[in-house]
Amino acid sequence: MARGVEGFDGAALRAARRAAPCLDHDRAHLLTVACLARRVGTSKALILSYEHGRSSPSPQRLAQLARAVGVSASELQRRAQLSDLRAARGLTLADLAAALGLAVNTYRQIESRGVLPRRRPGVFWDLAKVLTAEHMQLHEAIRQIPAVRERREAAADILQEVLGHALAPGPYRPLQDTSLPAQALAATYDVAPSAASKVVNLLLADLRQLAQQQAQLEARRDYTAHSRPVDLYERELETIANRIAEDIARVPEILERYLVNPMSQSCWHSLARLYLAGPSGSALRATSIDVVRTLEKAFGGYLIEAGPVVFRLAPPGVLFFLDTLPYYRVLYTPPDRAIRADPQYYGWPSFRARAQPHRRHRLRVAHVLGHDPHPFWDGGSWMTIQSGTRTGDALWSGHATWSDEPPF
Repeated sequence: MARGVEGFDGAALRAARRAAPCLDHDRAHLLTVACLARRVGTSKALILSYEHGRSSPSPQRLAQLARAVGVSASELQRRAQLSDLRAARGLTLADLAAALGLAVNTYRQIESRGVLPRRRPGVFWDLAKVLTAEHMQLHEAIRQIPAVRERREAAADILQEVLGHALAPGPYRPLQDTSLPAQALAATYDVAPSAASKVVNLLLADLRQLAQQQAQLEARRDYTAHSRPVDLYERELETIANRIAEDIARVPEILERYLVNPMSQSCWHSLARLYLAGPSGSALRATSIDVVRTLEKAFGGYLIEAGPVVFRLAPPGVLFFLDTLPYYRVLYTPPDRAIRADPQYYGWPSFRARAQPHRRHRLRVAHVLGHDPHPFWDGGSWMTIQSGTRTGDALWSGHATWSDEPPF
């Protein structure tokens, strides 16, 4: 690579350009390489050289490119990958594989493709410990692996038309297993087309719900005689439009989570049985000791509470289970009986999942890759605990009042 800004990320420039509008034409369209070249005063060949990593722009040119595509300059610079964290510790592939107790080829799959071994619960925590990295730093390092980024970009391209149909007026059209997009996603994520289509159809149904809410609000604003100020409708429409855009942007991340690194079926069955057992938990038996140990390895003791006689889901474990239930329910067969998300089962406020499709997309990062530092909400702002009541006790007994909006 030619001299220029150190750590420049050509793939990030390409992704930002493809998402940026070009207003130089009569009809707005996405920014092409030629349009970007004219905007910053350079050649199309040089822009392509930047995007393919053959050259790096100067700091001045980087600032121009960032302004042209509507992002900050830092977003066009490469963040640390997993291999960078390893190199910073002075470890080779073989060294790190040995420290984790993995075969070199198994660890290579983590570093090159972002694929964790499903038969080794808790490898994420072991990796964070060996690299002395915070779990969010390790999350980001895995996200920056080129193969992971390529999967996200490929999924966004494959689903662009499918997502557009979901938002357009007319009958709902779920993604069929035999369709070209489902086949392409299956090849991208190395899964069965049925698994890809099931997860995508959940996302499509949620987007469809938001689109219907948007259409109803527009109709009320335009065709209903009302005394309500129009600007209130406009604010609500803007909120829904932002939510739709955010959910579309999250689709590749959700596919990555559930198609590449899902928790194992046995782990999910164990969580489901604990959820069905309720707040009283399940009695410890010889067979359940192994379940507890497996779950503790996979989630760092975050989701369950194990006592001398019983073990149960911790409050964050119930939240995590309710968040992820719709996805794992379509990926894995329920263990014993049909499972429905019913927080009242735990004495919590009830909710209507279909009326709030955005709820599922606010997933905390509680996942097999590592837990969220704010398990009860983004920053915990949604909950106001009564004086003298501990958070966990409030959640279990229902002694909590909701501030901004309920968690479900």
